[in-house]
Amino acid sequence: MKKRNYIFASMAAALLSLSSCVGDLDVQPLDPTVSTGDRVYSDADSYKKGLLKIYSVWALSGQDGAGGSDISGLDAGNTALLRCWFTLQEQTTDEMKNAWPDAWCKDVNGLTWGSTQNEPIEGVYQRCMFVVALVNEFLKNIPNAPAEIDQARFSAEARFCRALAYYTLMDMFAIPPFITEQNYSINPSQIERKDLFAWIEGELGEVKSALPVARQADYGRADQATVDALLARMFLNAQVYTGTERYSDCIEACKRVVAGGYQLADNYAELFMADNGENANANKEIIFPVCFDGNSTQSYGMGAIILGSRSASEFGNVPAGIGGGWDGFRGTQNLVALFDFRNNDEPKASEILDKRGIFYDENRSVDITTSVSGTFTTEGWAVYKYTNLKSNGEAGSNPTFPDTDFPMFRLADIYLMYAEAVARGGQGGDMATAVNYINALRERAYGDKLHGITESWLKENNYRNILDERGREMYWEGTRRTDLIRYGLFTSASYLWPFKGGVMTGVGVDERYNLFPIPATDLSVNGNLQQNEGYKK
Repeated sequence: MKKRNYIFASMAAALLSLSSCVGDLDVQPLDPTVSTGDRVYSDADSYKKGLLKIYSVWALSGQDGAGGSDISGLDAGNTALLRCWFTLQEQTTDEMKNAWPDAWCKDVNGLTWGSTQNEPIEGVYQRCMFVVALVNEFLKNIPNAPAEIDQARFSAEARFCRALAYYTLMDMFAIPPFITEQNYSINPSQIERKDLFAWIEGELGEVKSALPVARQADYGRADQATVDALLARMFLNAQVYTGTERYSDCIEACKRVVAGGYQLADNYAELFMADNGENANANKEIIFPVCFDGNSTQSYGMGAIILGSRSASEFGNVPAGIGGGWDGFRGTQNLVALFDFRNNDEPKASEILDKRGIFYDENRSVDITTSVSGTFTTEGWAVYKYTNLKSNGEAGSNPTFPDTDFPMFRLADIYLMYAEAVARGGQGGDMATAVNYINALRERAYGDKLHGITESWLKENNYRNILDERGREMYWEGTRRTDLIRYGLFTSASYLWPFKGGVMTGVGVDERYNLFPIPATDLSVNGNLQQNEGYKK
């Protein structure tokens, strides 16, 4: 599992610079000189590049560097898929608020968006549908691939990427248009959420055996453990998606991942550093990353997360291997309150006991109280979890485009999902193992065995202890919105955070905000689509 086996230079080299246009999935190139379909897939190298192009959509907005976009009408910098997904999964929650003055930013901060165009909502939807379009085209052509191409494996990898894109759409939009290589339509119809869940589950079951076993694929490419990690996440949230709980299936999927030989990283912080793909002490925990390289995969995906969480005025205090700061993302008092300090009544970042909390608090109040916008360096602690520094202290290869990979799935999440599924009554696991998994995370966090939990802890407070532990372990990793919805807290007035509902002290919001609206750009060109309940068409 060596990071450089995943050759990003080939992504920048070539093909399929296709417009998603979502309503017209007979994808057409932005550049009329770029070939598509059977003209693109002509030799073995073109199939390899085509597959890598599919993977690359999470990291890259286009193939022409950070300023190019595969999709006309989407800003290349602002709408990289990872950036948009991260924004919607975190900035909407109790873990993060963004200080930028943009109109979309205020709506996302406050859960007040409507049906009009919102940049990150548009970015996630269109780029996930772009993945679907690329995969459909790839699968139509793969039967013609030369003998040196492993057609079964390449097809399985592409189908996994499509399943991940559809999972993202199911989680965030519930009822996206549904189209595969077998049911092409210019105006595809939507699929019900529970039916899409069943399709994804079946698709992943079909492709799994054609993928390498755990830890035998090139780093950054799907293997059998990646499939099981996605299934575990689906099953944990199945009651939200389908109305039927699947905790026992979640446990079985988690057990299969654990059996793959992954280990917890020795140092939590190294999971989020610029060499997390090369550092064996870190990547032994990472199941599936979105990969970045500052020289060959330049985009504002990971760059926005690292640069966006820092201010140039603070560089001298805590270097991060970057050359700019955007004064945007920072933590809330709710996030800080999850952690133990030497004095919890007067917390200081330098006195944190749980070393997973990687914060900066100089000249900052813990609380965001006067305004979300424009208060980046004064209200709310900075979160320095991600950095473009390597584990040896050296800077990454580029000060604007980090080398840091984003861990989409990692072993700690598997441990937490197993523990929650067992606590909620799933069969096939046991409480003792669940306790051991949580204690392993806490021992790494505190550096001792003095902060262990018990079996009763797992069920106390309506399983809220596990949610809080997920907050400590998984903050800013793109799971929080989904977690809060599973616990019934995302829209509820029973749990508040700064600017929830657009009010500084927080208020409950309508349950329609558990989903995002189908973008008007797609509704306007596809008469077969219906808007999510509560939003205007």
